[in-house]
Amino acid sequence: MQGIGWAILTALGALLALAYYAFVVVPARLHRLHCDGLRAFARLIELRSGGRYGRVEPFLEWSKALASRLNLSLRERRQLELAIYLRDIGMVAIPYQTLHKRERLTEAERILLARHAEIGAAIVEQIPGLRQVAPIVRLHHVVYAEQPEAPLSAHLLSALEDCLPLIVAGELETALKTLQQGAGTRYHPLVVQAILSEVRAQGLSGRRDLARSAALWL
Repeated sequence: MQGIGWAILTALGALLALAYYAFVVVPARLHRLHCDGLRAFARLIELRSGGRYGRVEPFLEWSKALASRLNLSLRERRQLELAIYLRDIGMVAIPYQTLHKRERLTEAERILLARHAEIGAAIVEQIPGLRQVAPIVRLHHVVYAEQPEAPLSAHLLSALEDCLPLIVAGELETALKTLQQGAGTRYHPLVVQAILSEVRAQGLSGRRDLARSAALWL
């Protein structure tokens, strides 16, 4: 009887180990493989736009801290990371001249540039295993007052898209003021509160060089 008991315990241990590998280890490894592969797409967009679009590093660093403050689930955090790599993939359809134009864009050019989110989502929907990220890509410039029910990850990216360029330019106070003024209208209130709390707690000390761009590596 004792031998049978040990055999059962051994079998249960093996099953638990197999389950851990199948449901924890394998998904984590697949996620990292996805991210490593998608990094190249983000770099291409960054290089094509001279560093104006497709940047990843500052978004990854801030989103990791903010996702923790917003209590996003592991699944939501992984989708958010994938969306950061993919959010500007629709820029491949935008003319080179428009991406690099320094003067004020015409109304037609602004409308075309705004379509990159929809184009990007349409591209992502065609990638097996990544279709669930398409809604975040489509809504990464979402306005809270227009679509408050959008995924919180999309609201987070929308706020970061607006405030990180200001922070990179050394205009932290302007960035925070923009967020505060837009809370409840342009930006999700919970996202604004998370960013303000993170800045108060951590500031910018220890952050990587936010101005670092793959477009400047050549």
